[in-house]
Amino acid sequence: MFKVIDAHVHLGLSKMPDHCKEFIKRIDSLEALKLKPKDLILNSEKAEIEKIILVPSYPCGNNESVDGFYEQYEWRKGYDFLLQYGTINPMANVNVREELSKQYSLGIVGIKLHPVHHGYKPNDYREEERRLKRLEEVYQFAQDYNLPVTIHTGTSLTVNSRNKYGNPIFVDDVVKDFKIKIVLAHAGRPLWTNEAFFLARSYENVYLEISSIPPKRILQYISRIDEIRQKTIYGSDFPNFKGHDLLRNAIEAIEVLGYDKEIFHDNILGIINLR
Repeated sequence: MFKVIDAHVHLGLSKMPDHCKEFIKRIDSLEALKLKPKDLILNSEKAEIEKIILVPSYPCGNNESVDGFYEQYEWRKGYDFLLQYGTINPMANVNVREELSKQYSLGIVGIKLHPVHHGYKPNDYREEERRLKRLEEVYQFAQDYNLPVTIHTGTSLTVNSRNKYGNPIFVDDVVKDFKIKIVLAHAGRPLWTNEAFFLARSYENVYLEISSIPPKRILQYISRIDEIRQKTIYGSDFPNFKGHDLLRNAIEAIEVLGYDKEIFHDNILGIINLR
């Protein structure tokens, strides 16, 4: 049985703000919000989803400080196949180190940042940018605790999102200023896949994650993926897309990329902090 780790899933977030549910209604995924871990179908003759990394991120622009992290934590408790990223909104009035320390005590394996939904650039900590101290503290915490940082790149069509913050090139500064592993969620799709590819190919500590790209279009978006298979990570973005489920998405991606153990399993295990 070919084992898969899905590195980008948004289950366990049913208590999101009402304006966030507009997107979920539009893509007809309301039923997915009701799913429990025991309801998930994770294996077939072709593949088995061995682990899922939950991402606490509401599908909308918002001012929340932790985007449902604690609700998602309660949802996953008791299920060893469910891992979880921590998250924080550096634009919110929050004590970064105190909040991330609390999340770390609950077993997070990395940190997720969503510039497009929270309204900042990944390099806004710099003097010539916004001097956003809380963002600098996020990266410093990740460096201190050896946690990878997954950053949303690419567009979002959800309410109140700001796509001008989705260009991966802003991550170039982060690569040079901190000693952390960085995962470019969604590979900059659809506008900035070249920039995302450049970063992953150029820097040892940058990885490309292909969640939310329809499997049949992966090679259209990243035509040179063969050059960075050791830097590419599989994820689905479920349930934030229409007409798929966890297992079917994985199988369709395998049909396109082949039974590549690095992409579907080993690459993410090499960077997350399993404790």
